[in-house]
Amino acid sequence: MPAEFAAAAYRLGHSMVRETYSHNAVFRPGGLADGTLEFMFNFTGKSGLIAGDLAPETPPSPLGPHHTLPSNWVIDWRRFFDLETPLEENFTLNHARRLDPLIVPALHTLPDHPEDMTTVAAREFVLPFRNLRRGSQIGLPSGQDVARAMGFEPLSDTQLSQGRDGDAAAKHGFHKATPLWYYILKEAEQLHDGLRLGPVGSTIVAETFLGLVHGDDNSFLGRRTNWTPHLPSKTPGHFTMADLITFVGDINPVGDGVGIVPKEKPAQ
Repeated sequence: MPAEFAAAAYRLGHSMVRETYSHNAVFRPGGLADGTLEFMFNFTGKSGLIAGDLAPETPPSPLGPHHTLPSNWVIDWRRFFDLETPLEENFTLNHARRLDPLIVPALHTLPDHPEDMTTVAAREFVLPFRNLRRGSQIGLPSGQDVARAMGFEPLSDTQLSQGRDGDAAAKHGFHKATPLWYYILKEAEQLHDGLRLGPVGSTIVAETFLGLVHGDDNSFLGRRTNWTPHLPSKTPGHFTMADLITFVGDINPVGDGVGIVPKEKPAQ
């Protein structure tokens, strides 16, 4: 696994995370509660409260720990992939944040963070700090050096100093020797308005995945070079994640009629 991929380029998803989501009919804006990142952390097996066989045998509290995922937290896939569901009052489609060097506040206070976030130890619970430190620990080259090695024109000092983060970047010298993770996000912001990766980021991601598939004798390229998906799809010959979810079914197990807060009736 290339270090430039694992410690920088593929951490692009951290920038795309939103503070809250319309998760299903229960956990959504206007529902019983927002689909916050805190809930998402809680309802996982690694960092949260889904403990499996380690959960206590006594009836769990609403906050856990639980043996299995609570039934009202099952995802409504229609809210995360465009399955052409009509938009209505209690249904919205989630969109990723645009790519930029800014990370939502919830990822600056990861689970089990200390009450006082001003201490040096508290930095361990700040995701951007972890990313930048990791790149430094393993000696990743700067974004400018990677761009030049790939034959791309690096971002200018002016481009790297723009935006809400620009002054802080310049203060710490990021506009001269930019950490690769930060550079890739800035490249997407400056060159493509955050809608997609720039040349450095996209090349690292694409070449890594393509290299893994080509290097695996058991991959579809290694076994059958002419293989293409054959399951039903909206557009023949073009198979998407939405097509796969549609094929599997069970798209919205929770249903639409739960979690709807009734509107108050006007006083008579």
